[in-house]
Amino acid sequence: MIVEDDAGDTLLVAEMLSDVDPDVRLTCFTTLQAALDDWPADADCVLLDLGLPDAVGLSALEKLRVQVPEVPVVVLTGRLEDGIGPEALAAGAQDFLVKGQVDGPALERSLRYAVERGRATAYQRDLVAAELRSQENTRLQRGLLPNPIIGAAKLGLALFSRPGSERALLGGDFYDVVETPTGIHLLIGDVSGHGPDEAALGVALRIAWRALVLAGLDAAAVLRGVEQVLLAERNDDERFATVAMVSLSPSLSHVEVVLCGHPPPMLVRGDEVSELEVDALPMLTMLHGRSVEPVTVALDGAWGLLLFTDGLIEGGRTPGTTERFGAQELARNLAALVAKETARAELAPMLLAEAERCHGGPLSDDVAVLLVGSLDWWR
Repeated sequence: MIVEDDAGDTLLVAEMLSDVDPDVRLTCFTTLQAALDDWPADADCVLLDLGLPDAVGLSALEKLRVQVPEVPVVVLTGRLEDGIGPEALAAGAQDFLVKGQVDGPALERSLRYAVERGRATAYQRDLVAAELRSQENTRLQRGLLPNPIIGAAKLGLALFSRPGSERALLGGDFYDVVETPTGIHLLIGDVSGHGPDEAALGVALRIAWRALVLAGLDAAAVLRGVEQVLLAERNDDERFATVAMVSLSPSLSHVEVVLCGHPPPMLVRGDEVSELEVDALPMLTMLHGRSVEPVTVALDGAWGLLLFTDGLIEGGRTPGTTERFGAQELARNLAALVAKETARAELAPMLLAEAERCHGGPLSDDVAVLLVGSLDWWR
């Protein structure tokens, strides 16, 4: 596209370009305002005269850069001696050409380079914008991860999560820890499906659980409240969630457990690992008024408690087979690591690494692990 009020100069430019590349299509305007009013959507580059009837000097370039900043501009000037060419470059032009001192190949080369530089600049701009969005999303996702509400160290605690998506920090699996006068309350859950919608729903359920627990409601009321939030916030009628709620007594002498379609926690005593024997209620969305009665399990001596989501146990047991890794394999691996006196904070990532080794690669499902233990068990 050319913006030039001198018909002779416009004709000369058209002939030079036609001689070099007959396929070049040149759209002509005699004023800047006319060009802006009827701007062609497919304009790759603008050849701009700095002596137009409605814009003289750099004002034409500046106005053009404001209105269409993404289109590269090559300045056409007949005033080499006043230094306006370098000033135009500083103001955003890709190049400047002097009338009467340029031939067809030089003109075509200047325009082609301007287009390529413009594309490179646009790509870099988009890349920077994408990086800024990524950083903002990362900060947002980190801000949505829970900060445990727990007082002075009464037990050891380790939290671990690994979304199925490599690009995410937050998945549909969620967990939380809250201390109240009635004890230390633990939550781990899994929203069906994978993706940002499921992650957002998991955050909503976690925050609802935290608020209800801090309000002093009992386990049944908390569970029904979380289910109500799930029913209200899910984006399709097939979406459900599983949860495990565990409440440690203030003395840490016993634990109360409620499961809704979720794998039971594993209790570690010495080198022995066993699943807590708890009958699970249906998954959330299917309670339908069922009675919620927590199961009480005594805790004595040194102990550890592993809460996890099914992503940790549903990978393949052997690469290339359909046999599942399973809870028994997880229990054996946990017992072996404990027997080796593995640092407790390293148990979760090492359990995941072993599950992925057996699976033959990264697990596609989200994984969350919450590990607690008495201080004499924690090391």
